[in-house]
Amino acid sequence: MLKTLLRFAGFSPPAPPPRPPSARWVAPKGKSSVAPVAPPPAPVVPVEDPAAAKRAWARDIAERQANRRFAEAVVVLTRAADRNVSWVDPVDLAWAGNVVPEDVHTYLRVRAYAGLQTRILGDDERGDPKRTAAYRAGLIRLAATDFEVWTTGLAAYDRAVADATARGASAPEAISVPTVVEDGIAKLAVEKIKRLADAAARRGGNASGGTPAGTPPGTPPVTPPTGTKKDRDDEEPTPDAPAGPRR
Repeated sequence: MLKTLLRFAGFSPPAPPPRPPSARWVAPKGKSSVAPVAPPPAPVVPVEDPAAAKRAWARDIAERQANRRFAEAVVVLTRAADRNVSWVDPVDLAWAGNVVPEDVHTYLRVRAYAGLQTRILGDDERGDPKRTAAYRAGLIRLAATDFEVWTTGLAAYDRAVADATARGASAPEAISVPTVVEDGIAKLAVEKIKRLADAAARRGGNASGGTPAGTPPGTPPVTPPTGTKKDRDDEEPTPDAPAGPRR
């Protein structure tokens, strides 16, 4: 009550003295036996060279445009090689001949002589960079390795030249076969001759009883088995039929 009256009168009691420190002893924490692990270093992010990135972007754009032009040029060359097409713009034909390599151009003509249709890409497909890149790479690969089509088409071309000569008409434009293709055609012909010879040897060996193909050298020929033939004296007599009952 007195404290309240003194507080109203403007007298405030003195602050209580601070509490003495605790006499309780607290043991300090011991050091950890495990050493602290240092944080991993921050990954080094390579700083891209702006000039190199711009050059790579330009190369990619140029490659895409080249693939698209290739697909468009194949459309023109395919129409020009088609004997059912009467006219192709010479300007477009000259442009397409500069875009497509000469060996691929010749391969397209050979396919036409062989009676094969070359697949072309439509407008939507020519807008797909991945599709045009695969299309270009595939045609270039076929032009260098499709020796069966080269052989068939060149044979048809020779017949067309002979027919034009016999009729007194103008001969078709000459075809220049690449050296790599000539070597491949010759190798293919040798392989065919070898396969035919092996097949003939197998047929001949099996029919005449000779040595089959693939038999090691020095092996005597196989003689066909022959059965033993009995002489008449060695044949067993045929028993007589039993006599019937006597009457």
